[in-house]
Amino acid sequence: MVCSGAARRWLEIISARGAGSARWVDLSRGAALDEILRMLESEEGRERLSRRLGRAVGAPDRAFADEQMKLLERGSYGLVSISDEAYPKLLREIPDPPPLLFFEGELAALSRPAICVVGSRRSSRRGLINAGNLSRELSERGIHVISGLARGIDGAAHGGALAGAGGTSAVLGCGVDIVYPPEHGPLAEEIARCGCIVSEFPLGTPPLKHCFPQRNRIMSALSLGVVVVEADLDSGAMGTALWALEQNREVFAVPGPIDYPGSRGPHHLIRQGATLVEGVADILAGLPAAAGIERRVAPPAGGARYESFTNDERAVLSTIDLEPKHIDELMRFCHIPPTVMLPLLLDLEMRGIIESCGAGTYALASPTKQI
Repeated sequence: MVCSGAARRWLEIISARGAGSARWVDLSRGAALDEILRMLESEEGRERLSRRLGRAVGAPDRAFADEQMKLLERGSYGLVSISDEAYPKLLREIPDPPPLLFFEGELAALSRPAICVVGSRRSSRRGLINAGNLSRELSERGIHVISGLARGIDGAAHGGALAGAGGTSAVLGCGVDIVYPPEHGPLAEEIARCGCIVSEFPLGTPPLKHCFPQRNRIMSALSLGVVVVEADLDSGAMGTALWALEQNREVFAVPGPIDYPGSRGPHHLIRQGATLVEGVADILAGLPAAAGIERRVAPPAGGARYESFTNDERAVLSTIDLEPKHIDELMRFCHIPPTVMLPLLLDLEMRGIIESCGAGTYALASPTKQI
């Protein structure tokens, strides 16, 4: 367990009902934590605090604080407060920083140069591949990837980033002792080993709907910019992008097919001035110079050249893309008989250029393949 004396005092302060975390943080900038706690001890002190805060406040709930300390001691969790030097610098600078962060893993990971990658939970195969590849390439350049551990784009972003040296961290909308969604348990373990799992919510807090918009401001605050990969107009990913704008962070958006609902959010952001992302170079070029990040993108290693394919292979590769297409559709568009198409697809799959998606469908294995 990692927990400073200041963090313990903050636990008691935020347990006092009546005032939100933001008001306590504002008050702490002009008063010592011990002084605030002494005032909370007496009815007269609480009346004085209530006048200063503009809200009636109650006595601290020490049972809550004691229970949180016991839970911290039982697990591999830590607790850091805004009064501690280890608190992430970028997060401290926003108007409403959380006074406490519960975490598992390496807290220092949250101070690395980072990019937040978010998007729809109901994502397309194209979106998952794009999120995973962008995150992997960012991580390979030493950039930390922040996301929210949700299904869909978030999970793909974490998974891609785990392949590079930059690593990844997850900001939760529940307690760090609760994995949500449950199927991301193994992913959460990997993240805690190479980065950090963090939440402003006390241990044991379930994944309540109202918690997720609140956590989104932390994802953007910890990052130099936010990349949106597939999102509806009213989605949480779009909310994270709005937080980024308020916090003076860069906003990036990956465009998609015009007839796909998940493209609406990124396209709206692009119309509003967000940087259009076709590759990792667009993200690197949009980052502030003070971040000290290498912007040069090395040419992709390997990859087959277009001239090395046969005419039939070129016909297939000009038709197939990231969304699965049925073999009957490929044969119809390419005018290739099944006796030729079947071994051709098998050969392309064996070479890692395409992959079988089941039920007779095929798609490109990765958007970074050079053809």
